[in-house]
Amino acid sequence: MWISWCMFFKKRPVIIITSNDSGRTHRWKEFVLKTLNRLTVIRLRLIFITVVAGQWLFSQTVDAPYEVATWWGFRKAAISYTFDDGCPNQLAIAVPLFDEFGFPLTLFAVTDWSPDWNALRRAAARGHEIASHTVSHPHLDELNEEAQIAELKNSRDEINAQVTNQKCLTIAYPYCVAGDDSICAEYYLAARACQGYIESNNPDNFLNISSIICGSVGFVKTAADFQDSADQAASVNGWCVYLIHGLDTENDGWSPTSSDALRRSLEYLDAHRNTFWVATFVDVVRYIRERNAVSVIETACRENRIAVRVTDTLKNEIYNHPITIRRPLPDGWLSASVRQGERLINSQVVVVDMVRYIMFDAVPDDKKVIITSSTATGFKNH
Repeated sequence: MWISWCMFFKKRPVIIITSNDSGRTHRWKEFVLKTLNRLTVIRLRLIFITVVAGQWLFSQTVDAPYEVATWWGFRKAAISYTFDDGCPNQLAIAVPLFDEFGFPLTLFAVTDWSPDWNALRRAAARGHEIASHTVSHPHLDELNEEAQIAELKNSRDEINAQVTNQKCLTIAYPYCVAGDDSICAEYYLAARACQGYIESNNPDNFLNISSIICGSVGFVKTAADFQDSADQAASVNGWCVYLIHGLDTENDGWSPTSSDALRRSLEYLDAHRNTFWVATFVDVVRYIRERNAVSVIETACRENRIAVRVTDTLKNEIYNHPITIRRPLPDGWLSASVRQGERLINSQVVVVDMVRYIMFDAVPDDKKVIITSSTATGFKNH
């Protein structure tokens, strides 16, 4: 069912479109924008709302000439390495390997399988995600509602009790088989399955995110396979999620992946950091939802100073990942620095298609962003 109407927000006309289908909302957005381009509209602001699982998700409202990055840092693809079942070499080999490159990973733990909580706490302290793979690794679709709740809620609660410096917000389905989506949505932001394709940068269903099985019985076996799948994700601006169990030997776990191939895949991503954003499963979920809900409004523009308000409609205690934003440097500005409140935030001048931009990372609903002209001339080509 579609509902659309016009209202006034701060004396500006606003068109609101609602739908229960994010893909159709996107197509309607394109249609409305094309139609409005043929009209004379003064400072019209568009707000698109999608209803997903009973929740109202407000889409972007971004003042020109600002742009919000599809992926953090305006990279071409997001890459997540996820590990299931708590196989020994994940902690012995994978975690130190990822630490060596400064890349985070996600460990999906089965809480009744005696995980090494001390090692998981140390991994979490270094920025890796510790998430749920249920209590006992059952076929969720074969359980009744009460049993599913016990598997999903109790595993989350145990992880939160054991690993206190982060929240367990995502889950990987055992055997890649989902249970009742409505139950899962009560306890998790997103869930990983294993359909074997590159996930979209705007997933249709956060409770059924695709991943690609790696290792001896998977689609990704060699360093070349890792590279090809990453490049494929970059070609479509997508999200590549790898699913890994054991490393190097069948004794370590199902479908073991070569640690040498894993190292070489990280070397490739390390050499192409401007193309690939390597992030935990939950951080990619956070970024997508924040990006889609963000409001970027310029509140003041003076000769040497610009003020910007960056907000969203999401829960700040969960959705607090920085969003990458850029705008062209005003005429006469050689460079700029950016603060959010009193804090100097990550920013740089980049050149895209001969246009000089100031690019920065801001957390929605934090303090006001202030862009100040400076005389520094260093910049990067993107």
